[in-house]
Amino acid sequence: MKQHNEETIKSWQNFMDLRLPLSVELGRAKLKIREILELEPSSVIKLSRSTGEGVEICSDNQPLVRGEIIAIEDRAGVRINEIVKEEE
Repeated sequence: MKQHNEETIKSWQNFMDLRLPLSVELGRAKLKIREILELEPSSVIKLSRSTGEGVEICSDNQPLVRGEIIAIEDRAGVRINEIVKEEE
């Protein structure tokens, strides 16, 4: 996999300084309007995913890389596992 990732990075060489907005969906939740109106700064919304589960990092709704949700101290992060190839 490392060789594949290195080849993909080489193919992106001309675009290395281009900034892209990225999105990572860590989960979804459905709340009633009443529950939304009761939210406060310290409120917690339970998400459908947890640490260790797979996620995609996307730009313009196109997957770029895949990873897994990890906990870093008191924050969530994503460990990158795979670069998505164009034909996927």
